[in-house]
Amino acid sequence: MDTGLALIYGIDISGELIFKPIVQLAAHNRSIFVVDGENSFRSYRIAKYAREMKLDARTVLSNVRVSRAFTCYQLTELIIKLSRMNIDQYAGIVCLGLLGTFYDEDVTLAEARRLLHEAIVQLKSLADRLPVVITVRPPSVKVKDRLSLVNMLMQHVDEVRVLPSAERPSSQLQLQLNAGRIDGPHE
Repeated sequence: MDTGLALIYGIDISGELIFKPIVQLAAHNRSIFVVDGENSFRSYRIAKYAREMKLDARTVLSNVRVSRAFTCYQLTELIIKLSRMNIDQYAGIVCLGLLGTFYDEDVTLAEARRLLHEAIVQLKSLADRLPVVITVRPPSVKVKDRLSLVNMLMQHVDEVRVLPSAERPSSQLQLQLNAGRIDGPHE
């Protein structure tokens, strides 16, 4: 994918699926910007995959810029700031757990939708210039009404990949029926 907005959706998103591509891009002296919304970025995994690929882990890690957000307000503001930056030096943007902070019960669903809409507008703008990959896990049963946020996001991405899981929740099946352009298992 040269440019565009891609979504990886699943309960268990393997490090190999996310961290290996980051290493491959960062290995070519191109910077990668990682927006971490679930506190799931692990530099040791970057170093591990770099060593496996016979690359200098320090060089690869120096090409990865990570910003973490702990609330949906911080995450939205981070994406807005990123969209205003000169991103020409970046090979791509990876948003780990984009919706994790939007599942917060202390934020009303209406407010979460408003903030997500702002974030999507900015991500689409960024995706016009470079590849943007987003990972999303389904909401817990406790906040199952937040599944509408996943559907909202899916309406704006160029590519969707739904990962299979050992126990497939009915919400994941519903997403497959609603999205239309799913790359993944179908019932």
